[in-house]
Amino acid sequence: MRKITLSINNPTQRKIIIIYGILLMILVVASVLSPTFRSFENISNILVQAVALGIVSSGQTFVILSSGIDLSVGSVMSLAGALASVTMQDSSLAILLGVMLGLGMGAGIGFANGISIAKLKIDPFIVTLATMSIAQGVALYYRPYPGGYIPRSYALWLTGNLGPLPVPGVLLASVCVLGFVLLHKRAFGRYVYALGNNEEVARLSGINVTGVKVFIYMISGVMSAVAGLFFAARMRSSDPLVGAPFTLDSIAAVVIGGSSFDGRGSIIGTIAGVFIITILSNILNLLNVSPLYQYIFKGLILIIAVAVYSVERRG
Repeated sequence: MRKITLSINNPTQRKIIIIYGILLMILVVASVLSPTFRSFENISNILVQAVALGIVSSGQTFVILSSGIDLSVGSVMSLAGALASVTMQDSSLAILLGVMLGLGMGAGIGFANGISIAKLKIDPFIVTLATMSIAQGVALYYRPYPGGYIPRSYALWLTGNLGPLPVPGVLLASVCVLGFVLLHKRAFGRYVYALGNNEEVARLSGINVTGVKVFIYMISGVMSAVAGLFFAARMRSSDPLVGAPFTLDSIAAVVIGGSSFDGRGSIIGTIAGVFIITILSNILNLLNVSPLYQYIFKGLILIIAVAVYSVERRG
C-alpha cells in the first residue's frame, strides 16, 4: 500500500497544513472565550450545522477548481426544499418523488449552467446569476413564505442515527469521500484541474471541455439540492430564502480552504474552510455579535485568506 504523506514543499499540501493549523487555533481561542462552546450540545450543533454548508461547498469546489463560479447554489438549495415541502406526504412513494424531483431539478439547473457556459461561451458569473434569480423566483412561487410539510419519517431518516453513527455526519463524510475520489483517483479529476490551469491547453490535449464543464456544474447543482433536502428534513418545513447565505459562505469556504481559480486546491482544504466558517458563526452567536457584523467579519476573513495565499504563492 502506498504511504500518503503531507509535504510542505507541495503548494497544495502546504495550504492544507496551514488551514488546519488555523482551524486548530480557532478551536482553542473559541474554547477559551466561551465555556458554552466546549459543551457536548454545542459541539454536536456545530457538526450538524456544518453538514449543509459542507455539501454545497463540495460541489462549489469542483466549479472553482475549473476556474468557474456558481452563484445559483443557494437558490437551488431553497428550491429543493420548497419542492419537497409541496410534494412529500406520509407515503414512501411521495417521499421518493419529492427527493427525485429535487435532485432532478438540481441536475437540470447544473446542466443548463454548464451548457450555457461551455457552448454559448457566456461568463459563469452571468449565467449562474441568472439561474440564481430564476430558481429563487420559482422557490417563492411554490413556497411564498416559510412552512409546508415534511414527513416525520423522512426527517428521522436524514437526521437520526445509523447504528452508533449520526446520519448527518455519514452524509457529509460520504459526499467528501466521493468528491475526493473523483478529484484525486479518477481521470475526471485531472480534467477538472487541467481546465482550471489552462482551458485551451486542456482542449488541445484532447479533453472534452464541454462535457467536463457540464458535469462539473451538474455536480454543483445536485450537491446544492442534496443540501436543500437535508435542510428541509432538519427544519421539518421549508423556507424559500433559506439558501441565500450559502452562496457566499460556500465560496468563502472553498477559497479559505486553499482552492483557487487556477486549478489548485482540494476537498480536504474545503472541509477545513467549512468548519472555520461554521465555528466562527457559532462563537459570534454565543458572544451575541450582531448578524450585521458577522457578514462584515466573514468578508474580512475571505480577503485575508486570499491575501495570505497570494503572498505564500509568490514566496
